Amino acid sequence: MAISAHVLSLNDFGMPKVCNSIESAYTNLVYLIMLEKGKFQSHPDMGCSIRSRYRHNNDANFLQNLQRDITSQIEQYLPELSMIEVAVNNKNGVLGIIINTEQGSYAISYNSTNGIIDAPATRLLEDL
Repeated sequence: MAISAHVLSLNDFGMPKVCNSIESAYTNLVYLIMLEKGKFQSHPDMGCSIRSRYRHNNDANFLQNLQRDITSQIEQYLPELSMIEVAVNNKNGVLGIIINTEQGSYAISYNSTNGIIDAPATRLLEDL
């Protein structure tokens, strides 16, 4: 599937940046995971609300809940990604999220200490 997307940044020539299909899918995944529920008025249930719901979560099941939330959000709002599985782990306050799709695998690293996405991984795991 060939998709591209304009993002809210500029390329090296000062023109609106256009992402290729891999970068576009990764960007959409990050947006969906970071988006707080209720912020997008026409889709109030869109988003995983990772900052507010999972930042300081000590619940024993929070990894399973996050995994389930990510899976359902992708299935509902990014159906073009034929999802196979989502794996989530927590190591020293860093949430590692691996999303396997038929198109490839994406890695996202969320640092719950400072609340930002650490990994600039905009490529498929096979390319790393």
